[in-house]
Amino acid sequence: MPSERTTAVQPAKSPIGDGLHGVPPGAGTGDVADPPGMEPATPERRVNPDEQETARIEARLLAIGEAQVREIKAREAAQKRKGPWNFDAPAKAPRRWMLSRKYQISVLLVVAYTVIGMVLGLSLAQQFMWFGEVAYGPLAWLLFLGLLPVFAAMWFIAMRVEHAREPRARSWAERWLLVYPALVVLSACMVSTAPWGWAALLGWTFGSDARAEVQVASVEQRHARRGCNHTATFELQGATSFRICLHRRLEGAMPPAGGTVEVSGRLSWLGLYVEQVHGR
Repeated sequence: MPSERTTAVQPAKSPIGDGLHGVPPGAGTGDVADPPGMEPATPERRVNPDEQETARIEARLLAIGEAQVREIKAREAAQKRKGPWNFDAPAKAPRRWMLSRKYQISVLLVVAYTVIGMVLGLSLAQQFMWFGEVAYGPLAWLLFLGLLPVFAAMWFIAMRVEHAREPRARSWAERWLLVYPALVVLSACMVSTAPWGWAALLGWTFGSDARAEVQVASVEQRHARRGCNHTATFELQGATSFRICLHRRLEGAMPPAGGTVEVSGRLSWLGLYVEQVHGR
């Protein structure tokens, strides 16, 4: 007979595995399964302050870039609406605005000829009586008028390129009403008057010492703080001199206008360079 100690009633096994009342084995100890719809909430991810600041800066830079693009497009549209005769329209500045070598040499020669001739005209030509002045005088005016449109086109292109590189260097009125006309007129005048300076240099270089009698065209005496106070102009063989300063060049008394006086200097086939005036 079975013992009384072994007659305790054993619980019936569940049809699903070994779990008690449908509970999976091992569920009673350790992790306890949550019912459906009651899953544990995951902890929230903490936001990094550096990432927030970086994102804010990137958004700000993006907004600034978009604003600049809109401003550039608005300027381009405004320039197009102004028409083709807008002198201040931004020109495309070439990266290298260079001429070929043969044109560079030609330009340098013209510039050197003009600048040196202007310097000589302000120095030697003041005391020189150029015999070719009578023939070259009308030609100089024609050359001056003919060079005006040439220099106008050249300086127009140069100032457009300068405006593209330095848009705020000068105002519109200063650029086109003051600087541009002055450069055009001055350039044409320098080129057309440069032959006087070169003729004076050649006449002084190849001339020989001589004395000649010239006619006094005018005599002027004034009181000036700077410059010469006593000047005169002479005529010889149809050539008229500039106002020659008589300071340290006059010996004796100067005759009035219309008279004659002897001068000494260097005489050549180009003209007479006056060094000394011999008065009465």
